[in-house]
Amino acid sequence: MGESLHVLVYGTVDLGSCDFVRLGAYRDLLPDHDVEMRTWEELSDCQLQAPAGYEGRLEDAIRDGVATIDMSPLEWADVLVFRRYYATGYPCNECDYAAPKQANLESHWRATGHVKVARDLIIRGLLGAIEKDRAVLRGRAMIYELDDDLPASQPWLGFYNRIQGDLDLIERLARQADLVTVTTPILAARMRRFNNSVRVVRNAVNPEWYEPEAPEPEPRAPSFLYYGVSDRLRDYAICRDAVDETARATGFPRIWLGSDVAAVRAIVDEARPYVPGVREFARQLVAARPAIGLAPVGQDDFSRAHSELHWLEYSLAGAATVASRTMGGGPYEVIRDGVDGLLARNKAEWRDNLRQLAASPQMREELAGRARERVLTEYDVHQRAAEWADAFRWAAEHAGRGLLRGLTRGLDRAQAQEMESRMESEARANLAHRRVARTRSIEERETLARLRGDRDVCWPEEDGFDRNPLVTVRIATYNRGRLIVERSIKSALAQTYRNIEILVVGDCATPETVEAVSSVKDSRLRFVNLPERGRYPAEPENRWMVAGSVPMNYARGVARGAWIAPLDDDDEITPDHVKLLVGLATEHRLEFMYGLAEAELPDGSWSLVGAWPPVQGGICHGSIVYSSKLDCFGYDEESYRQNEPADWNRWRRMIDAGVRMGRVEQVVYRHYAEARHRDQAQREPSQSPIALLEARS
Repeated sequence: MGESLHVLVYGTVDLGSCDFVRLGAYRDLLPDHDVEMRTWEELSDCQLQAPAGYEGRLEDAIRDGVATIDMSPLEWADVLVFRRYYATGYPCNECDYAAPKQANLESHWRATGHVKVARDLIIRGLLGAIEKDRAVLRGRAMIYELDDDLPASQPWLGFYNRIQGDLDLIERLARQADLVTVTTPILAARMRRFNNSVRVVRNAVNPEWYEPEAPEPEPRAPSFLYYGVSDRLRDYAICRDAVDETARATGFPRIWLGSDVAAVRAIVDEARPYVPGVREFARQLVAARPAIGLAPVGQDDFSRAHSELHWLEYSLAGAATVASRTMGGGPYEVIRDGVDGLLARNKAEWRDNLRQLAASPQMREELAGRARERVLTEYDVHQRAAEWADAFRWAAEHAGRGLLRGLTRGLDRAQAQEMESRMESEARANLAHRRVARTRSIEERETLARLRGDRDVCWPEEDGFDRNPLVTVRIATYNRGRLIVERSIKSALAQTYRNIEILVVGDCATPETVEAVSSVKDSRLRFVNLPERGRYPAEPENRWMVAGSVPMNYARGVARGAWIAPLDDDDEITPDHVKLLVGLATEHRLEFMYGLAEAELPDGSWSLVGAWPPVQGGICHGSIVYSSKLDCFGYDEESYRQNEPADWNRWRRMIDAGVRMGRVEQVVYRHYAEARHRDQAQREPSQSPIALLEARS
């Protein structure tokens, strides 16, 4: 499972027919292609929270920029998929009403009795965060999946008014995506206005859904069948006259599957209500035993971008299909006219085609048979699962392409190709790193269990505080000069707990730093200077996240203490740091203990840091002690690929593995602001509308 590609869908994959046909149907098939699919909701019960004082006023919290999104589902993913569109205005999902305010919508619900459906309060903040800083995705790919030309939606559609307020969101999703997936070549051409990475993944069907529940008791009675919701009356009008005329001449009944409203009942012989669920619908379709399936569509852009789904399903139900031939191609351009279906461009051709089929059982059987054979060969859901897996994998290996699209404007072809090549290499490296991290996570949990054996903690009794264990104060350094002596080493030597060693590991430290550390004459201090500096990324922020991880990993192999107290080379620990934290850890049988830190802010003021439970940014590197047995959790020298500093990445993995942790509400550390933070504060942009909470419950 650690090697699988993880695909995270924001939204549902099986709530509606579109959800299921496009993604949900493949969920059980993708593991055969080393792809695992989950939804955001499956990984996060609480998606959006408001702070104290905003109880019952979530929208006010969003407006004031204090609502928080739980971003933890992203930690699981390699690819994030957004679907079609998300209602973020004030729409009624039972009719095409869109209100200007929530109060208007409430009044509409009371007046009509329509069921209340929650609108999406998260997507705009989530997308806004991605647009503001692509690092929110932590190197993951973004796909936008679309099966209708929503920007070209028509007033006659049942969701036209509802979607108008979200057209900007649809375009933004398309522009930001690393890959856009669509159902037809025509829709692909339309979406290339927004994105040059578009892939057609045709719809498909599972033949097992269309198997009759029992053998037919008698030969099929010829009938016309159309399926769709009542809004499709506009499409049905294209063929209605021809159907009515042929039905009068032959006595073939007219069946409508998918709506039984009065307007539908008035124009057909039998109207059957909408059946939720694709499998349930397939059973109803087969039970209707249609002889001639009707697939009319209009000449507008929205209709031309439809898929061939009607033809696929009619074919598996045993019906011969008559479909609209639209100008410039369309959903049924895949039909071979006269071979596996019939195409009609006007009412006269609809009339001629229906007459031919009604008069010739042999023709109906041949067209339906050849269509079924082709659908089983070219449109099987198992075959399409491989195409989806390939699309997901391509996106993962080209993560960042959406961002790159804006950066290459104005560059010549060679420069753009070089940037694309670097981006692809980085995306592949990020993907490989996540896979390694997943495998490592499993191994770390297993290792911790072995270390504990039949104990509740990983450390043996001889490491208890009453045994006066040796504690290693570990310091990594590079270019601190005298500061390391005047701050960190000085505070370590001042510990009230005396059985310590101070292990300083130089990251090929500068001569000034070597001279300063070597000037300390205390038998408890050991200094090792690595002959080569660790290889860190060139990008400054990424380098900051992992700088020092090489000497800290080296220290894991040479530290002698039963407990480790990390200390940064420009900070200081309180005199009782070791005594307090190790004492509490052993007293309460914990493996990791931390306290509060006084942290200098970029403006020179000070605040307290030490959140419980531990969260990124809520715990200082030097405010902890932990059992040396936990050195099996090494520092990830590429944790920047997960947009995590190496220290937090290490602690998060400990949390994931189940390390026993505790916190004391006492200051044990003093953390001085780094120059990079002061510089950043001067150019920091304003906060996004929704603050992002990357903590786990």
